[in-house]
Amino acid sequence: MSRATESQTPETPPNVGGTPAEPPRVSPYSAKAKIGRVLWGVVSASLWRLSPRGLHGFRRTLIRLFGGRVGAGTRIDPSVRVEIPWNLTIGANVRVCEHAILYCLGPVTIGDGTLVGPYVHLCAGTHDYTDPRFTLLREPIVIGARCALMTASFVAPKVTVGDGVVLKPRAGLYRDGEPGRVYAGNPAKPIDPAPADGATPDAPGASR
Repeated sequence: MSRATESQTPETPPNVGGTPAEPPRVSPYSAKAKIGRVLWGVVSASLWRLSPRGLHGFRRTLIRLFGGRVGAGTRIDPSVRVEIPWNLTIGANVRVCEHAILYCLGPVTIGDGTLVGPYVHLCAGTHDYTDPRFTLLREPIVIGARCALMTASFVAPKVTVGDGVVLKPRAGLYRDGEPGRVYAGNPAKPIDPAPADGATPDAPGASR
């Protein structure tokens, strides 16, 4: 190509024929919420993480100081990750075991007497993959009373888990769980007969 011809050839615009550039994202968090998250990050990495395992009352107090609600007798291991504690509501006599993740971008509610096993992940946040901005969705999770969420099970955003539900190890629940049912697999499916006459049996293994 000659120098003259080259100088007359316009540059190719970016992304022509390809995917449009991603629109700018807007943070869904206020300045107050951002400051709160920073402060909680400092507290959770120090006072929370380094507290002795037996100081359950101390960790309950920390959550309450940051606006969360925790019932009497609830025990939370210091290795548990809590994100945005003011979105967390836990009933009485709940046990949250080692390395569980309570990812409370949206509200997370856990009913009385429930067992949250080791490495369980309650994920109340995702993104809208159909939106070019990949908009953050902060959708609630509700866990009923007397449930047993066993090791490394997962509950997705916008899911309600009925009273007495058992999630077997590594089960992934992406839709509402019916009361009194036992679920296994990923995606999780019920592996027991439906309760007769709408009965809700106690969850096995949920004792503490």
